[in-house]
Amino acid sequence: MHLFRCRGSLYKLLHRSGAREVLDERRRLNMAFDVAKGMNYLHRRSPPIVHRDLKSPNLLVDKKYTVKVCDFGLSRLKANTYLSSKSLAGTPEWMAPEVLRDEPSNEKSDVYSFAVILWELMTLQQPWCNLNPAQVVAAVGFKGRRLEIPKELNPQVAALIESCWANEPWRRPSFANIMETLRPLINKVPVPQLIRSDS
Repeated sequence: MHLFRCRGSLYKLLHRSGAREVLDERRRLNMAFDVAKGMNYLHRRSPPIVHRDLKSPNLLVDKKYTVKVCDFGLSRLKANTYLSSKSLAGTPEWMAPEVLRDEPSNEKSDVYSFAVILWELMTLQQPWCNLNPAQVVAAVGFKGRRLEIPKELNPQVAALIESCWANEPWRRPSFANIMETLRPLINKVPVPQLIRSDS
């Protein structure tokens, strides 16, 4: 049963068969913009709200393909400069290296998670599908590995992904900056004409 005329999670939508036919590049970039907009709203609260478990299964897509950020089970108000959590909760595939190492984190950890979601949107692949969670923790948290960006990907989108998952949190852009980068990219993608799906 679909509540609120919802298509389900972004994860399910991206990883079902035939996703590429329904989700053209412009639509996927718009979905990324929706996520950045929702996160920008949270981060600009006073004090900022850090989600801490941002991932495609926690993003809901409505009938118009608008994406809503949800599941705030791990979110924290950023009262001090850094957040610290003794319990490593969340899903390693989307988690920032500093979080995987159980180091203090801030809203830039959400930006790292966004990079993985943007990679997912662009590739329609599951992040780290060839590794188990413990291997992801080792690879990302301790060996500095990142997902492979396909060579055919728009170089501006690739550069945005890379900046968002920079190893040093302070190097990662804010969600306001991400929105500024995405807006012209969306406008450059032609609106698909003939391909219309019933779904």
